[in-house]
Amino acid sequence: MNTETKQVAELTEAELEALLAEKRKSKKDALIVEKNKHEADKNNFVQHTGAKFRQLQAELKELKEYTIAEANKLFERMYTIEGKEPKETKSFSLKNTDDTIKVTVDRQERFEFTDDAIVHINAIKDIFKEKFAQRNKGLYEILDGLLIKGSKGEYDPKLLAKARSQVRKLGDDNLIAEFDKLDDCQRVSGTALYCRVYMRDEKKRYQDVSLQFSSL
Repeated sequence: MNTETKQVAELTEAELEALLAEKRKSKKDALIVEKNKHEADKNNFVQHTGAKFRQLQAELKELKEYTIAEANKLFERMYTIEGKEPKETKSFSLKNTDDTIKVTVDRQERFEFTDDAIVHINAIKDIFKEKFAQRNKGLYEILDGLLIKGSKGEYDPKLLAKARSQVRKLGDDNLIAEFDKLDDCQRVSGTALYCRVYMRDEKKRYQDVSLQFSSL
């Protein structure tokens, strides 16, 4: 029996209880310290990351504005040098002399659907159900699922608009008419400007220098 064991063995019951209480308190205090340290580290991490994201967001916005503005100036100068009036275009690219880097600027229109689009969407939904539900339930459920947006069970008008040309192959005049009416419900709500950079890789192919997290 070692010295520590002898000392514990010689303690009274009250002294043993006090010793256990002290050990429990010490363990609890250590846990509190560890939790407080974790909370402090978490707060520091979140605050630092948030600040860094805000900084990069501002820098990327500034980079986008600079790139589009300078690209437009250079594009217009090409016409000015030749003594011609600059032409308005939705998309153009600028390349370096070595043809290794390309900057592209796109102007894309944003579309939205008018309120009465829902009338034609529901009509399309009913025609699909009548045409496919009984004939091939599995196919209908797949088609219905692909065209549904969100949890409300509503058809996505953008997906329907993309399917317009394929629908014509079905040869259903009523269905084609509803798709045409839905297409007429689209209107331009604004424009968006995009800029992209491409660089040639070792195989001389242009690769998008993406700034999207998903591509990193």
